[in-house]
Amino acid sequence: MKPTFIAALLLVVQSLAATGESASPRVPQPRRAPESSQAPRAWLGLKVAKPDATVAAQLPSLPPGIGFLVKSLDEGGPAQAAGLLEMDLLWKIGDQMLVNEAQLATLLRLSKPADEVVLSAFRGGKPLEVRLKLGEAPVLQQPFPGEMVEAAILPDSGSGPMRVVNVAEKTASFSGDEGKATVHRDAGIHVVKIEGPQGETIFSGEISKDADLDRMPEAWQRRVRVLCRTLDRALEGGMIQQRQPRPRVVPPPSGTP
Repeated sequence: MKPTFIAALLLVVQSLAATGESASPRVPQPRRAPESSQAPRAWLGLKVAKPDATVAAQLPSLPPGIGFLVKSLDEGGPAQAAGLLEMDLLWKIGDQMLVNEAQLATLLRLSKPADEVVLSAFRGGKPLEVRLKLGEAPVLQQPFPGEMVEAAILPDSGSGPMRVVNVAEKTASFSGDEGKATVHRDAGIHVVKIEGPQGETIFSGEISKDADLDRMPEAWQRRVRVLCRTLDRALEGGMIQQRQPRPRVVPPPSGTP
């Protein structure tokens, strides 16, 4: 093979290599934007439950349907540091009477860690006020674990009614001026309890199909149907997007401590 031919062949190879590089340039990889961190959440450091009629009967000055019993305190949390005890009955944060879980969660969302709040409570039947500095919710812990809180359970319900879905306890509840409905799913059956504005029981029983809704007042049938479907969707992993609820503003009654 002649040297001139070899030289020409090398030139062709180099030219093809250069052409390949220009035809397939290196594509720069886009820089991944840093994920935005979630704002710190205010934290009370306690778990609460609605008091039953027996407890409420011992406190005649407590407005009907208002307040929560302290069921447990988180070790080292703000509530424990402020001196709250289990079985204290909280009924106000600042000037806001505590109506339901959704409102309490909303008041925390509207607050910031290190904010100071005054909690009004009863202990042993006597009124008590505690000044508490809100903490910052620990990582992977929400002020109300497992709960989804939403305003306006129905399109025409306005900003007053609120809904709470508690996946851990398999419950969903609706609270409004007309009362409260709670649905608990047990082995595929929905157990429903409906209470009036004064805490009186309007309906209590199991429903397994839409036809069973006829046994409850017509005004509650649609709401309970929505609660059942929402709870089923949440338990099956299809929880709807959470929206920011609005707190209910309840003026304190005259003559209360």
